[in-house]
Amino acid sequence: MRTRWIRWIALALAFCVWLSPLPFSLGATSDEPALPSPNVPPDSWSSLQQDWKSLQNLAQKAVPSPSSSKNGTPSSGHAAKRSTSTAQGVVIGVGDVGPKALWLNESLAVLGYLPATFAPSAQEPAQAVRLALSSGARAQTFKPLQGTWKLRYDQPNAWVSLWSADEDTPITEGAVMAFESQHHLAVDGIAGPDVIHALSQALASGEMAPQVPYSYILVTTSLPETLELWVNGKLVLKSLCNTGIPQAPTPYGTYSVYVQYASQEMKGKDPNGTPYDGPDVPYVSYFYQGCAVHGFVRQKYGFPQSLGCVELPYAAAAKVFAYTHIGTLVTITSAPLST
Repeated sequence: MRTRWIRWIALALAFCVWLSPLPFSLGATSDEPALPSPNVPPDSWSSLQQDWKSLQNLAQKAVPSPSSSKNGTPSSGHAAKRSTSTAQGVVIGVGDVGPKALWLNESLAVLGYLPATFAPSAQEPAQAVRLALSSGARAQTFKPLQGTWKLRYDQPNAWVSLWSADEDTPITEGAVMAFESQHHLAVDGIAGPDVIHALSQALASGEMAPQVPYSYILVTTSLPETLELWVNGKLVLKSLCNTGIPQAPTPYGTYSVYVQYASQEMKGKDPNGTPYDGPDVPYVSYFYQGCAVHGFVRQKYGFPQSLGCVELPYAAAAKVFAYTHIGTLVTITSAPLST
């Protein structure tokens, strides 16, 4: 009799598992599954679990705390501009237009941090170009060079539309954040005195950026909600995803990933005040305040369910995380430009 009950229980459990969501494959498709394994620098993300309190301690103290949201943290590259822009010395940030922004883009391109090439009009050796840009930083003249530009990739259009050579765009901000992370500077996307000094030294010393794939994440909230992962101008993954409910929406715009965790315990309160505690949430990449792209198990994907984050099935989240680094751009849009 006991054996019969055990068999019935086993059959029931198997049936439930068969009906349950399959986070390792549901809703995700890949146009290029055989990509080489990405090289994720070990210093760009932590494998340690981070709870709410420790994440708070990582936030920049000068940044005001936003309202509570799932996975909340007061750290944000965009929010940090409000405090960092008052630092002494030249500061170049998103939206700045003109010679300084052009100098910044030229410097980042020469160092290999931008997905764009810059070819000076004058036929000068590469080292002479680097020294000219470096001296402009030291003398605080920030005189750009004459030359031509070309983006390395022409897709997707939503990403291409962000670029402007003589403007500090979100693409520039992401490159600055990647540079800051590489040089152990505060990651805020702003070219302030410390960043400019480090850029000058890197240019003069012949330094080049680490060779990593250039990734871009495009999230579309029109139903069904989807996330696209673009790597080196190619669509390599498209997956159903979930964004924030009306009480805690995911913000529209383009942002840069500023911190990552392989696994994190997420605590907080729902909009109705009910506490939640999600242990071991995997593949977490924060891009705006408390909003992150991460893995999360749901019965279905493709419509608003989160408290501001972008939730993915585990397999899709793992691949997105592998190709994401500090400075990767995340665009949230209701309808992307046609590709």
